[in-house]
Amino acid sequence: MITKNYHELPPLRSDMEKHLADTRAYITQMCERGAAEEMSEFFTRREDGYDEHMMQFAPCYDVTASHIPADCKNLLDLGCGTGLELDALDRICKRENRPFPRVVGVDMTQALVDQLYAKHPDKDITVKMGSYFEVPLGTEMFDCAVSVESIHHFSLDEKLPLFRRVYDALKNGGIFLQCDYFAACEEEVEMCEEHWRIRRAMNHDIGEDGFVHVDRPKMAYDEAAVLKEAGFSEVLYCTVGVEGTLLLIAKK
Repeated sequence: MITKNYHELPPLRSDMEKHLADTRAYITQMCERGAAEEMSEFFTRREDGYDEHMMQFAPCYDVTASHIPADCKNLLDLGCGTGLELDALDRICKRENRPFPRVVGVDMTQALVDQLYAKHPDKDITVKMGSYFEVPLGTEMFDCAVSVESIHHFSLDEKLPLFRRVYDALKNGGIFLQCDYFAACEEEVEMCEEHWRIRRAMNHDIGEDGFVHVDRPKMAYDEAAVLKEAGFSEVLYCTVGVEGTLLLIAKK
């Protein structure tokens, strides 16, 4: 389902009461466990079995890849990791007998990027190591940008300048495909923000600009508003078949 109106979408969670109870229990357990891990260290420790674990979100990668335009020649992939969305795109390109685009990825975790390169040695893929908040993205270089299950770790205030940079990096008429985990209600947003504050404060080794791995999902309509504030002319909501997850299609 694709719509301009968030309120036309089916509920993000089939059982809201159970979801909120499970979220509270999870947050309590994690706070008792201790400090949040630094972002890149978190993923490095989980490089073995990462793809297998993330396959619970397989429809997210498949649906996102299916919305990459067939004539896309230059693709930007934010938080590319091991390239699961690129795996899905490769399957589509082979099935439809069309060329695979030139890809520029951005990621902080070398161990995951090494797996991406190993899977696609024949592709024109270049990964810039670092934070996508800081790595130069260029101006009007890409036909399409994607990000899957990555940007939910950050606040709306952090996302606005990032979305502006993505907007600038896209050619006129380009699209940004932002597939992510979103909160099902404002109560979930507040719980997750408090979780982030508590566990980030426990990690005394992280500076003010450092990133920790704690989910901070926002309401999809708030995310869409920030995308529009960044310059995108239209944002569509697309269901992907995974609870709590949507694809936002932002058009330049």
